[in-house]
Amino acid sequence: GRISFTNVKVPHNSIFGGEGKGLQIIQHFFNENRIRQAASSLGAAQFCVNESVKYAMVRKPFGKALSSHQGIQFPLVELQTQCEMIRALIHKTAWLMDKDGPFSVSDKVSMCNYWANRLCCQAADRAMQVHGGLGYSRHKPFEHIYRHHRRYRITEGAEEIQMRRVAGYMFGYMKQKAPKGVQSKL
Repeated sequence: GRISFTNVKVPHNSIFGGEGKGLQIIQHFFNENRIRQAASSLGAAQFCVNESVKYAMVRKPFGKALSSHQGIQFPLVELQTQCEMIRALIHKTAWLMDKDGPFSVSDKVSMCNYWANRLCCQAADRAMQVHGGLGYSRHKPFEHIYRHHRRYRITEGAEEIQMRRVAGYMFGYMKQKAPKGVQSKL
C-alpha cells in the first residue's frame, strides 16, 4: 500500500529529532540494532549447539551414542569455538560503544553483525543434521531459527555490505566512523 499526504503541517516541536535529522536518527538505530541483532543470533546459535550436544548424548542408533562419533563432535566443536569467539567480540564491541559512542567501532559492529548472523544459520543447519528428520520438522525449533535468522543476513545491510564496511576501515577507504552526514552523538 501507499499513503501520501498533501498540505499537511506538522508543528516544529512535534518533529522527532528536529527537521532534517531523520537520517541521523535512523542511522543511530541501525548501528545500535546491528549489535543487538548479533547478540540475538549468537544466543540462537548457542541454543542450537547446546540442543545438538544434548541430543547426541542420548540418541543411540545401533546402541552407540551419536556423541561418540567424531563426525558429530568436530562440527559442534567448531561451532562452539566460533560462539565463544563472537561472544567475546560482541562484549568488547558493546562495551566500546557504551564507552566511546555508538559509532566509535563501526567496523567491529559490522564484524559482529555479519559473522553472528552467518554463525546462527550454520548452527541451525547443523542442529537439523544432528537431529535428523526430527530436526527438520516443526517439532523442533531449528528450521524456524534458520528461516528467522537467515533474513538478518539481508536486512539492515546485507552481510556483503557489512564486509565492505569492514574492508573500508581495514584498507583505509573509510575514514569517518559515523555515516556521511551523521554526527557521532545526537
